[in-house]
Amino acid sequence: MRIHSEAAIFSVLETVPIFQNLDGDSIRELAVASSMSELEDLDLLFKEGEEANEVYLVIKGSIRLTCDTEEGPSIVVGYAQSGDVLGEMAIIDPAPRSATARAAESAVVLHIPAEAMTGFLDKGHPVAQVLLVAVRQMMTHRIRILNQRIGALFLIDHESEAADEAESVASRLREIWSMMRSGG
Repeated sequence: MRIHSEAAIFSVLETVPIFQNLDGDSIRELAVASSMSELEDLDLLFKEGEEANEVYLVIKGSIRLTCDTEEGPSIVVGYAQSGDVLGEMAIIDPAPRSATARAAESAVVLHIPAEAMTGFLDKGHPVAQVLLVAVRQMMTHRIRILNQRIGALFLIDHESEAADEAESVASRLREIWSMMRSGG
């Protein structure tokens, strides 16, 4: 269910830690530009392949990210928790969504249209600065994890049998693929 009430959104945003240093006017401008949704377990936030036209902030709960496979079931590639920015590529790259996002439990999510975010960026608005710092921290964290996983791929035990080694490499490659697909 989408919530468009500026007053309701404003009252929630005042409690969000990443906005604690913003003044009331900045938070109010974000509230005017945004909407919120309340999601129940397994409710769809967005689907892989859809147009990326919003950036999200998980206010409460968690969101499960999955990628479809040709061979069978979807692969869980990550989770976004309370305080995490999600779908940030909508402001960087207009390509379709690279994963599907569903509530992993009941959740509250702030929806920021990409065009509103672009407006905040163009103005050097404090909201843009706060969200960019959050995106930078998240992307840096994901790159560090990816680097560790790539490094682990090359730490294969040379004393193992060839079949074990091949399975180990395949397993590590699947892990890396999942991390790369999730951006984390």
